[in-house]
Amino acid sequence: MRHRALVLFTLLLLTVSIVVITGCGGRKSLTNLSVRELYAEGLERYNGGKYLYAIEYFQAIVFNFPGESVVDTAQYYLALSYLGNKDYKLASVEFNRLIQNYPLSVYATHAQFMTAVCLYESAPDHHGLDQTDRKEAVKQMEDFIVDHPESELVPQVQEYIREGRNTLANKLYSAAVLYYRIRALDAAKIYFQQVVDDYTDTEYGPRAVFYIAKCDYERKNFSSAKLGFENFVAVFPDHELASEARPLVATAAFRDAEQAFDKGDQASAAAKLRAFIEAFPGDERVEKAQRYLEQLPAGEPALHSHEQS
Repeated sequence: MRHRALVLFTLLLLTVSIVVITGCGGRKSLTNLSVRELYAEGLERYNGGKYLYAIEYFQAIVFNFPGESVVDTAQYYLALSYLGNKDYKLASVEFNRLIQNYPLSVYATHAQFMTAVCLYESAPDHHGLDQTDRKEAVKQMEDFIVDHPESELVPQVQEYIREGRNTLANKLYSAAVLYYRIRALDAAKIYFQQVVDDYTDTEYGPRAVFYIAKCDYERKNFSSAKLGFENFVAVFPDHELASEARPLVATAAFRDAEQAFDKGDQASAAAKLRAFIEAFPGDERVEKAQRYLEQLPAGEPALHSHEQS
């Protein structure tokens, strides 16, 4: 710890020395520069990635030359400089200041979008961490498209929305998968359903639909599971999980019929057994379904489709 503190202290002294040397050397005094010179110097530093220095020049314009025509541009670049320095809170403050003080500026619409970008970028990268800021940013971006549908920024805004919604869906989906793995199926289904309700258009939407059916299947709600797998295959026939879902339609249908038979629900069992045989005539469980039918009162063995013809 002492070694680390010494290193930090040395770095601090070095930084202070560099600042002092720089201040005494080549940098021009901001007080002696015209607004145009300040803007040119600030822009040069911004383009060179020297955001802290750029902030000084643009601030000098905003604070000292409020009536100049270039002030709204300086305000915009001041906010961008904070953003470039990853100071998202101050960047957001400066973008909002532009919107409030210069509502007719050509940069006002961009500033509205950039306030949402600041909120978006301030959120943690990992989906498992708090995504409150990203969720609010996505909402603001959706509002932006409503307010400015003709803006040239719309494609960029839509990309942020797509990426943000995917991250938010991933957070819910990951929680659902965790519950599913520990067999807390009721909780898992709630989270999967929230993904479907709020983020169907993301890559996690189809997966959530599939796993809702899986939850129903493992909770022995075979009727709901069958319908869920059928809907999944119908809506997402080319999805990578479709090959797993297709045989589960037949399995869930048979288990549903078998469950009704075991419960003694004769009318329901008969109807479901016949429906299974008709829908899946080539399934290896057809003969077993026929034997179940024969055990029902006044039961008649179901015929294979080729025998009926």
